[in-house]
Amino acid sequence: MEHFSNEFCKIDLYDQYAILTINENVNFTLNKASILRDKLREHYETKDFIMISHRKFEHKVSPEIYKQGLLNNMKGLAIVSSNDKERDKATIEQPLYGKSFAFFNTLEEAKSWAKSFF
Repeated sequence: MEHFSNEFCKIDLYDQYAILTINENVNFTLNKASILRDKLREHYETKDFIMISHRKFEHKVSPEIYKQGLLNNMKGLAIVSSNDKERDKATIEQPLYGKSFAFFNTLEEAKSWAKSFF
């Protein structure tokens, strides 16, 4: 497992999935996503993986990321939160993401879902 963190997020990179936690009150823009994309490219190269977004903190996600900021080998997206507000935001984001998309209350459920892809 590889760990990376900066001023706006932390990410844990495993063999089959990555767990992303964006810091509180961050506006997650395309520029910030491109920094993460470089890390993901470096770690996974062409290998398929699942992104797990652990939404512990409130933050904004730019719709632009779904339009132009995703890697082809990212095969699914799991949103993890016990917050109803985050579930509502995920419902709005889901149509923007054209692959497997799921919402979970716990990280363990999301990891299990991610592993089921492989």
